[in-house]
Amino acid sequence: MDSIRNDMQTPQLISSLETVYQLKSMPRSGWIQSGVNRTEVESIAGHSFGMSILILFLRPVLQGNGINVERALNMALIHDIAESIVGDLTPNDAVSLDDKHASELEAFQQIMKHVQEGDYFQELWDDFESVGSDEAKLVKRIDKLDMLIQAYLYEKKFAIRLDSFWENMDALFKDTESESIYNYICLNRFELKGNQA
Repeated sequence: MDSIRNDMQTPQLISSLETVYQLKSMPRSGWIQSGVNRTEVESIAGHSFGMSILILFLRPVLQGNGINVERALNMALIHDIAESIVGDLTPNDAVSLDDKHASELEAFQQIMKHVQEGDYFQELWDDFESVGSDEAKLVKRIDKLDMLIQAYLYEKKFAIRLDSFWENMDALFKDTESESIYNYICLNRFELKGNQA
């Protein structure tokens, strides 16, 4: 009986995957808006991958801090799924935070409607959006850390400055598991290594 039920759910699952898999080729808008060549820009899925790798690399210290690493990884992987429908909206798109949240919530629910673990993923997404748990706080921080590592790499590769990405970040990483990584990339940014524009 389970086999028959799974066979019946497969078309809907494939439909959801077809939507989500678009993230593998959708570029992150903020980099394009900042002048990084579109052909060089990471995908939205690439960003989620980067976050997941950071969480895995930090796993021992995270576990020592009482973080449920599996939950954090799951949250990192699904946090941008709605962008497969609404796109990667940035502050430059003049969309209010409330409208952005409402659009992403509707998109997320549409994608998850036929996914077996949809309720679990919805709970993860809601937690991430409301920053309700220690795992959500961590994933929000790792979201920014991955962005800054990517900014650091783009600045180095293209000899450009991406100053707007670095603004007001110090407090977010102070006294956290990510502080040493953040401090290193801040101190070693392209323009601070004798390459001032």
